[in-house]
Amino acid sequence: MNILWLDLNCSYSHSSLALPCIHAQLEEEKDNWDVLRTTTNVNTATIVRDIISRKPDIIMATAWLFTHEKLHAVICRLKQILPEVTIALGGPEFLGNNEEYLRKNDHVDIIFRGEGEESVLRWLEIHKDKNLWKNIEGVCFLNDLSEYIDNGYARIREFDKLKSPEESRFFCNDRAFVQFETARGCFNTCAFCVSGEDKPVRNLSLDNIRQRLDTYLSMGIKSIRLLDRTFNGQSRRASQMLDIFNEYNGRLDFHLEVHPAMLSEEVREKLKVMPAGLLHLEAGIQSLHQNVLTLSQRLGTLEASLDGLKYLCSLDNIITHTDLISGLPGYTYDMLYQDVYKLSQIRASEIQLETLKVLPGTKMRREADKLGLKYSPLPPYEILQTEAMSMDDLHRSVKLSRVIDFYYNTETWQELFQNIMDKEPSFLNDLIDFLSDEILEMPLSMEKRGLLLLDFCNGKYPQYIDDISFYWILGGLSTSKDPAKDLKAYILDVRDNNKESAYVKDINENFDIISGYTTPLMRYYTFRDYIFGFDRAVQRQKPVFVGKRKKLIL
Repeated sequence: MNILWLDLNCSYSHSSLALPCIHAQLEEEKDNWDVLRTTTNVNTATIVRDIISRKPDIIMATAWLFTHEKLHAVICRLKQILPEVTIALGGPEFLGNNEEYLRKNDHVDIIFRGEGEESVLRWLEIHKDKNLWKNIEGVCFLNDLSEYIDNGYARIREFDKLKSPEESRFFCNDRAFVQFETARGCFNTCAFCVSGEDKPVRNLSLDNIRQRLDTYLSMGIKSIRLLDRTFNGQSRRASQMLDIFNEYNGRLDFHLEVHPAMLSEEVREKLKVMPAGLLHLEAGIQSLHQNVLTLSQRLGTLEASLDGLKYLCSLDNIITHTDLISGLPGYTYDMLYQDVYKLSQIRASEIQLETLKVLPGTKMRREADKLGLKYSPLPPYEILQTEAMSMDDLHRSVKLSRVIDFYYNTETWQELFQNIMDKEPSFLNDLIDFLSDEILEMPLSMEKRGLLLLDFCNGKYPQYIDDISFYWILGGLSTSKDPAKDLKAYILDVRDNNKESAYVKDINENFDIISGYTTPLMRYYTFRDYIFGFDRAVQRQKPVFVGKRKKLIL
């Protein structure tokens, strides 16, 4: 029997763990397993032809929020050409009621809901006898009488005893990062999340985690993204895992999702001494208004979340990424805008502003009418209107998100934006009004963003023109463009053979060092009261030294 797994992703940097997780559990590979890895950018007809050439008997695939539409386009065509093939789907798209989907899409034979390591393999053993499908946990299908059969949600009871996906020949170790589940389930109850009702939490043992990390190292993998819903849901365990991660400093780095309201003192102390660059934290905050968090059924008080978030953002050794969700019940645009400013004041390393997706299988989806939520019935199920936000408000929040990504979330402009936002409460709204929809929907280079910002401030905030030029130069952008027009070579009248040493002495006497250090082998330029040092060995780069002219004391 030929089993083909269609691994459809948004880009080649991603790869689903579903196939290796399931395939690794096989005691013996009796059938011919194959995989087609492709992306949503590949022509549909090309994917269909490739699959047909492999002559599959069964086609399996995982449907994700942003791949579902493409997947549907592929499999409906496949069934026309290969009517005898069995098509089995699973994934987050099918965590809700699947009856309507199956009745509308008769090219899909069976859907798996939940964790598939056991249920998929059981089904493969008896898949030819449809009468036996009803005995498998988590499956949804229409029987021969067209009756809808729904066997709930499949869960792995002994998660720690599963064979690891790295044992499968389908595990991808050639990506920029790997995804690693050290736990399944979530202690939180967020109504907008598919994990909000995924109980109980099941953990890998610490020994298992260490062994898996050693395996990743042996594969040459450097970056690990934990799929755990909330890393610090169990404080003692989180502390122990941080100790393990610390053992791999310099060899691996880790991306974790934490709940700022649940930061124990033990975890705080461990985070404070973590080596710089080892951890990238995603702090789920969603909103900085208690009524919104309450309606969304998110555990933890706003006070505790703010306290935890401020602590995380105060740590220089850790990058802290924060999340806001536009369109949550009770969340107005003005409240959202205020929250962006608060996160800037806290000095969040990154602010991600997403629009609510009313996902299948979530409590918010089931109670959408009660909560006054209007959303798209098609993927990605984006919110269209709420009682607190009109369509125009939601559109404006999308523009706000783009402005944040263009400027705040970049190394070049973040400090400038933080400083301006501290002083100008209307700055982001004014910038949104200035930038058209067309511009915000385009991919813009860092220089183009800077030139747009300069044009905007020339008309509305001229007091920040020099600041834009300073950060333009500091960011290593073109010194031939308008923001750097006042950059001047720093020339000393030196008549002896000690020219380089004279530069260093003069600069140290007349300028305070902001960053970097002076060396003889540099090119120096001034802008207003600042001096920049560039390495002579490189024609175009960021300055390696920045100083500010000392004030004369009379």
